[in-house]
Amino acid sequence: MFVLLNDINMKTKSNWLLQTVRIIFTIVWYLNFLLILIGFTMLTLKPLNWKFGTGNFNDFSDLSTPVKYVAHSPVINMDAVTPNATQITLQPDQYLLKLKLKTNWGNVAISYFFFIALEVLIMTIIYQLRKFFDTIKQNAPFKHENIRRLKITALCFALLTPLNVLLGITTAMILNEQVKNAGAIHIVWSESFIGLILGAVIYIMADIFSYGFNLQKENEEFV
Repeated sequence: MFVLLNDINMKTKSNWLLQTVRIIFTIVWYLNFLLILIGFTMLTLKPLNWKFGTGNFNDFSDLSTPVKYVAHSPVINMDAVTPNATQITLQPDQYLLKLKLKTNWGNVAISYFFFIALEVLIMTIIYQLRKFFDTIKQNAPFKHENIRRLKITALCFALLTPLNVLLGITTAMILNEQVKNAGAIHIVWSESFIGLILGAVIYIMADIFSYGFNLQKENEEFV
């Protein structure tokens, strides 16, 4: 009797958790549509001068990126609280570089490319995971479609890293072309390869589900 009640309790918690995850993905799915609309509107309306009858670009658009720069201001020495730390210095080597970049078809095309590429990856990930958890709720996890969904999700997560790297390279090229003595400026790279790591983990999960699918298929054929 105790074992039966314990199983019922575990199943109730599992169903509650799955339902919560499904609700979260549904909210994120529709919320992302709103974010796409806002982002697309900003990309479209901001660079254009919407005087009636004209579709001319505004002169400049904003661009900002964190950079490191060797400044001539003095280094600030700070005191340690305990003897476990020493030689503490505050160095003003990181700044937020801002500039007004000429708005032209090339820059607008670059903005649209990164915006669309990022949203395609995000929407694909959310869509595939929503479908995946739907089958989990139906107690049918080991399906060929789920293996395909997990592999697509893993690929999208992995592609986030090179997309961010490409964005950094593009920003660096723009700075080198537009800023004098840009060689003294170094862009702060914040990419931590989390996308690649998540992609690898989800791909391993896809292999596990593939093994479960083949095992289930063999059992059904044996019966």
